[in-house]
Parts: sequence; structure tokens; C-alpha cells
Amino acid sequence: MKIYVTQGHEKGIGLEVFFKSCLMLNKDDLNQIVLLAFKQDVIDTLSTMMLPFICRENSISLVGMTIAVQWLEIKEHGHSFTALNHGMKLAEKGGVLFTLPTSKDQFPGYAGHTEYFRAIYQQRELGMFFSSPKLKILLLSDHIPVSALTSELSEEIIYGRLKNCLDTFQQWGWPIERMLVSGFNPHAGEGGLIGHEDSRVSSAIKRLRLDYKIQITGPISGDTMLLEQKSQSDLLVYMFHDQGLGIFKGLQGFIGANITLGLSYPRFSPDHGTSFALYGKNQADYRGCEYSLKEALNMLKKVSNGKNSSHKSKSS
Repeated sequence: MKIYVTQGHEKGIGLEVFFKSCLMLNKDDLNQIVLLAFKQDVIDTLSTMMLPFICRENSISLVGMTIAVQWLEIKEHGHSFTALNHGMKLAEKGGVLFTLPTSKDQFPGYAGHTEYFRAIYQQRELGMFFSSPKLKILLLSDHIPVSALTSELSEEIIYGRLKNCLDTFQQWGWPIERMLVSGFNPHAGEGGLIGHEDSRVSSAIKRLRLDYKIQITGPISGDTMLLEQKSQSDLLVYMFHDQGLGIFKGLQGFIGANITLGLSYPRFSPDHGTSFALYGKNQADYRGCEYSLKEALNMLKKVSNGKNSSHKSKSS
């Protein structure tokens, strides 16, 4: 089993931060990684990094280390989209998918990776989860307009994505002491004075408590959620994208991993975008990618040891 790394946008910082992260890994870890990329994109990036390299038939030699690579040749919509589809097929057979940042225009008709996964695998319950050394956050909705939140977050969707998260954590052997769930409206609706959507959250939590032994608390006012956290094993759940990510990125910067919960294989990604303005300048901060890649390597060990056997492959 391997970690399959998809190259991301050819004019973004993905390849740069990936190669910088590889410099921080030992030989055994590097042997677990396969890069899926177009050769010219790799050459363009490495040429700006002032490091000696050689692109070989099945590998890249970089500063005395070797990185396995599968060169892509036929473009499918976009470079990053081609790499993603190839990586998904490989990960389905066993392994971990690691996606480098791309832009939404690279997805034909989808707002991003998570939305594409939901559509291809027909799994609406897939969750967008963010992990950092001190903070763990689950988003119950992703890249949708505020006007669509009420219709998108039904009780069934809330329940399904919370259940999917708890099941995945159990399958992966990840510890969680408490699940803290935010309210939908300001002040969690104030008992109906500021909207009635939070009754959906309460109902979903009541159903979950029947099947799981961990403490599940909510709905909690979004502005005080962080104050309720008692340990790094607490999971904070937010209803919508900026409600949770504003806190996460404000506290953690870009030292975090974006992880998709519920796929037949683990999928990791750095918690940042393409940063087009930094492309070719050799100035990108690699630490978020390094953290995410090491988390993916830890997951690969669990998968390889059979501790993640409950996740069975599904065909796309």
C-alpha cells in the first residue's frame, strides 16, 4: 500500500510545498509515497527551487533522495483533475489519497474535492474534517451559499454526517472524548426566538446518543463553542464553512490537515489553497503540507496493519 499524491494545480504552490516536505522525511517514509504528476509541471516547479534534480522514468532524484512517480500524459479537463481521478482509482485498490491544492475551476461542475467525492461515490454523508495538533473541527456543510444552508442542513443530513464522523473515528482508532455541536443560528436560536433550525440539531443529537457512549453536547452557541473545549480529544462541530474555519485558521494558521471522512480509503490534504501569487518564487511555507503528509503516513501504517479493515473498497 502507498500514499498516492496528486499534483494539484500546475500554477499553484502544491508541488513546491510537497517537495520541501519530502526533504523533511526519512528514506522509509519516502518509499511509501508515489507522486502522480505531469513531467513538465514538476520540471517547472523544481527549476525554481534551486535544487539539483533528475526526472527519471519512474522516479525523481532530488538532493540525494528518490521519490517514486507515475507520469501523466493525457489531460482530463485539467492537470489536477486528471491526477485526482487517477489517484482515486489507485486508492480504491488500497492505500491513502493525498491531494495537493487546486482551484475550483479545475472541477467540471463541482465546488471542490469533497463535493466531487460525494457525487462520484453517491455518499451525501461524507464529512469535511480539519485536524491540527491542538484542534479538531468537523464542518457539516462546505462550499455552498448562505442562502442554501437552511435547505441543505436537514435533520437527516446533520444526523448522517455526525454518525459518519463517529463511525470513521471508531474505524480508524482515533480517540474522541466529547463531540461538541454548534447551533445553527446565533445563540443557538434562543429557544426559537432567533429561528427554529436548531431543533434539527437537538433531534439529531438525541438520536446519536442512543447508539454512542461518548458525550455529545449541543446545540451550543457558535460564539462560545471554543470555550467549551476541555482537551485535544474534543471534536468541535460547526454547521457551516466559515463558522468553523475562521476559528481553525485563526488559531492554527495553515498547520492543519483537511481530511475527508467516510470514503473507502483515507484522503488527506494540506489546509491551504493554491496561493497563485507565490508560484515560482520559492517562498511557500511547507509546514502545513509536512504536517498533513506525516498524518497520512501514520494513517498508512494503520491501513497496512489491518486496523482499518472495516473500510472496504468501492468502485467509482
